[in-house]
Amino acid sequence: MEDEIDKFISNLLEDLKNNRLILPTLPQVAIKVSDTLDNPKSTAREISKIISTDVALTTRLIHVANSPIVRGNSKVEDVQSAITRLGLKSVKNLVTTLLIKQLFHTRYDSLKKRMEQLWSHSTHVAAISYIIARDHTKLEPDEAMLGGLIHDIGELPILSYAEKYPSIANDENTLSKICRQVGPVLGKTMLTAWRFADELKIIPAEREVLERTGSDKVEYVDIVLLANLHSYIGKKHRLANIDWENIPALKKLGLTPDVSIKALHEAREEITEVQKLLTG
Repeated sequence: MEDEIDKFISNLLEDLKNNRLILPTLPQVAIKVSDTLDNPKSTAREISKIISTDVALTTRLIHVANSPIVRGNSKVEDVQSAITRLGLKSVKNLVTTLLIKQLFHTRYDSLKKRMEQLWSHSTHVAAISYIIARDHTKLEPDEAMLGGLIHDIGELPILSYAEKYPSIANDENTLSKICRQVGPVLGKTMLTAWRFADELKIIPAEREVLERTGSDKVEYVDIVLLANLHSYIGKKHRLANIDWENIPALKKLGLTPDVSIKALHEAREEITEVQKLLTG
C-alpha cells in the first residue's frame, strides 16, 4: 500500500505541476460578486442584481440577514435590503461561504461518506471561528467563518483524484494520510487561484501548526487553528488530547484553555445556529 500511496501522491503532484489536475472553481455568481465589489463604486443595487440570478442564494442570504446572529431590528424581505443590513464587505464573504457547499460532492459511492464528514467538520469549524472572532477579537466574524470553512479545502481535489484509485478511495486511513500530506499544498493553490486574501490563503497550510507564532497580532489562521482544536474535543482524533497550555494562538487571543473551552461551551447554541445557516 505504501508504494501505491507514493504513486498516487507523485502522480497527483505531477499533474498539478503540469496543469492537468482539475481543481474546483468558485461558482460564477461568487466570482461576479467579488469582481463587482472590487470596484469601490459598486452599489447594493448592482450586487443585488447579480445575487438575484441565483434563487437559492437569494433566499439563503435573506435568511442570514434575518437570523439571530445578525440581530436586526426588523425583518428584511428582499435581497437589496439584506445587502444593506449586512454590508458590502460581509456580503462578499457570505456569498462565497454560502456557495462553497456546491463543491462538496462526489460521484463515487465510497467517497460520499468522507465528503459528508468533511463538509460537516468544515461548517463546524466555520461556526466556531465566527463566534471566536466576534467575541474575542476585532477581526471580521464573517471572514473568520469563511476561513474556517476553507481550512480543509485542499481535500476536495484529492477525493476527486481518488476516484481513479479504488483501493485508496475505499481505505479511510490511507485517504486521511494522503490528505494530511498533500491537502495543505492543494488548499493554498486553490485559494491563490480563487484570488483569496493572503491572510486566508495561508490557513490550509498552517491551521494545524500549533507552535506557529506569525504576527504579534491575532490573525485569522489563529482563530481557525483554535476553532479546529475545539471541534475535536471529545472525539477520537490525533489532536483531541494535546496540551493547549503553550499554544501561541491561544495566548494571542488572551485566553487560557479553561476559559476558551468554557466560553465556547456557553456559546454552543449560537454555534449550532451558525452551522445551520451554512448547511442551508
